[in-house]
Amino acid sequence: MGIKRQMYTRKTHRYLGLFIGVQFLFWTIGGLYFSWNDMDDVHGETLLDKTEHTFQFSYNDPVRKLLTALQEIDSMPIETVEGIVVNQDSLLRVSRKDDIKFINLSKNSIQGSLSKAAAVSFVQSRLYEKIDTSHVEYFTEKDITKGHEYRGNPLPVYAITMNHPTNTTVYVHPEMAKIMKVRNDNWRRFDFLWMMHVMDFETRDSITNWTLRIFSVLGLLTILSGLYLFFISSPTIRKLKKRFKS
Repeated sequence: MGIKRQMYTRKTHRYLGLFIGVQFLFWTIGGLYFSWNDMDDVHGETLLDKTEHTFQFSYNDPVRKLLTALQEIDSMPIETVEGIVVNQDSLLRVSRKDDIKFINLSKNSIQGSLSKAAAVSFVQSRLYEKIDTSHVEYFTEKDITKGHEYRGNPLPVYAITMNHPTNTTVYVHPEMAKIMKVRNDNWRRFDFLWMMHVMDFETRDSITNWTLRIFSVLGLLTILSGLYLFFISSPTIRKLKKRFKS
């Protein structure tokens, strides 16, 4: 009976190990990559300054006149006003119910969302060293899938890819004049390993999916079967059991 039990346990342990061994490997590689990586590089902070530069402003006469002129265009009420710096210009980001407009304090004028050229200049102004732009794409909701590297973030957006060994792409929201995300090859490797780690192959955000639950249970069974196999096959354990019986 003991030999049959050992054979059955060994076979169960072997096939469980074979089935989830690859996933164990990804969990281990992912853990090593996450713990040894430079998160500043993953987030693109070693290449450019992506923080939003803000400033305090006063509601002086020129500002009040521009805000009044903006409201007279379509009578849309203003919700918030923020001071930001874009391309060395001092702008007021005026958020309204259905859109965002900008008041350019440097030029004393009202302007809309960033153009393609302005978005590229914005990114270039934030780089720590000069890097040429490789290409620029404009994405809307129909262009972003669940697995896209910009998934789950506000749209539309300009995707500005730099001519750099890291294949860095900077995502700029033209209607907010803001750098939303920075993606590079390091981040893409991180994202792939994170996907394998949590086993959410679409959004990479859910750690309560059934695939992860099932593999976690199978992993626990593999460990328990290994411990049980050690217990029933160890000569030391057998000697202790005999000594206890005697």
